Amino acid sequence: MWYKRSCFCFLLAILLMAACKREDVYKGRTAIACIGDTCLYKDETDLMYAIYGQGMDSVRFVSDYIERWAVEHLFYKKASENVALTVDIESMVDRYRRGLILSMYQDGLVSQQLVPDISYGDIKEFYDANETMFEVEEPMFRGLLLKVSDKSPNISRVRSWCMRRSSEDLESIEKYSLANSAFYNSFLEEWRTISDIADQTPLTEYQLNERLKKRETIEFRHDGYTYFISADSLIQLGGRKPLEMVIPEIKELLVNSRRADFIKEKKRTLYDEALEAGDVVLF
Repeated sequence: MWYKRSCFCFLLAILLMAACKREDVYKGRTAIACIGDTCLYKDETDLMYAIYGQGMDSVRFVSDYIERWAVEHLFYKKASENVALTVDIESMVDRYRRGLILSMYQDGLVSQQLVPDISYGDIKEFYDANETMFEVEEPMFRGLLLKVSDKSPNISRVRSWCMRRSSEDLESIEKYSLANSAFYNSFLEEWRTISDIADQTPLTEYQLNERLKKRETIEFRHDGYTYFISADSLIQLGGRKPLEMVIPEIKELLVNSRRADFIKEKKRTLYDEALEAGDVVLF
């Protein structure tokens, strides 16, 4: 281990000594490794160490970084020698460059000039006009799940709380679950899939859904426990997701739509102005 460490230190020392001789050539920057006309400079490795190497052995980090840098450049050099730079590659590079420039320019235009004001009315209008877009892929509901030991006291009162579900009842359920080490999952303010809740019970997805279609609150016993499941709202397969659930999705769709319209208008204006100025000549 000591021998390897010494080798790393020796290698780095040689590179740094060699770099000192090249310092004037590279305009004050200290080169620590070069492959042909391409060099790696000390300020670059210092920056990489500051970002990624804190707490690591600096000599080992720099040595490994130099090796990775050299291997990457050597491998690219070998690839360039063996892969013909065809017209197709040049075209692909040019298309990528053009696309990158256009994307950056469009992003700049949008961030500086477009402030999309998406109102609740806009969201509601889109929601009502695109009913099939927001169909649920499996049944969902809002409610609660309570699992208590059959030996727990006052189960009849728990039953009443789960059926009524007033704010006082929900507070009583929470206190009861804490006092009796019960499993309590309240999701009255969020939509959960039937399968997600069924996974927390002995019931299958189909069994739970069929029971909840018949009664808002169901109760059953299994393996020493009593389960209470209540559904405030239930959406069956093919039903539509509630508006509050899809507001972020609709807002993003509307923003992207307005962004596309904005860019389209900018391009049209640019073209019309170029025609008028004679910059575009049609034959």
